[in-house]
Amino acid sequence: MSLPEFQRNYFELFDLPKSFAVDQVELGRRYRKAQRETHPDRFARASAHEQRLAVQYSALINEAYVTLRQPVSRALYLLELAGISREDIDRQHPDSGFLMIQIELREKLESMQEQPEPALMLEQLLAEIGEDMIELQAEFAQQYAAGELAVGAATCVKMQYLDKLLLEAEQMEASLLEK
Repeated sequence: MSLPEFQRNYFELFDLPKSFAVDQVELGRRYRKAQRETHPDRFARASAHEQRLAVQYSALINEAYVTLRQPVSRALYLLELAGISREDIDRQHPDSGFLMIQIELREKLESMQEQPEPALMLEQLLAEIGEDMIELQAEFAQQYAAGELAVGAATCVKMQYLDKLLLEAEQMEASLLEK
């Protein structure tokens, strides 16, 4: 048994079209198939070189799966493939209107513990953030498909802001459930 050649990008690795829209069920199916075919245990009796390659390939498959599975990391990866560096993306500054909304959302989150029904309020905030994220993902998909990469990079930065806020809200939700 031999290992497949390393592919040039994560989409090719799973034989998926290079697009922001990724069928998550199909991605999962192809991930599991790739892992079965290249798992290091299958190369236990192979040469040391092939064993090392199997470990590296398995790690690459895991990294590719995690990247393509998450919308923000997938958007960043697509921009990287298009020649826009992470540094270029990080230099993007969201407009002041977006930043004001982020400040308001963050203030809501920070004052959540003081609310009479924090769990209900948090659920509403999570829904609001989720809706905003869906809108930004749709915008990014359209911008990327149209080749508007600079605008897509700015949208990706907004997605990163919301993703961080969503993570903080989910952590607060977990702490509320522990009480």
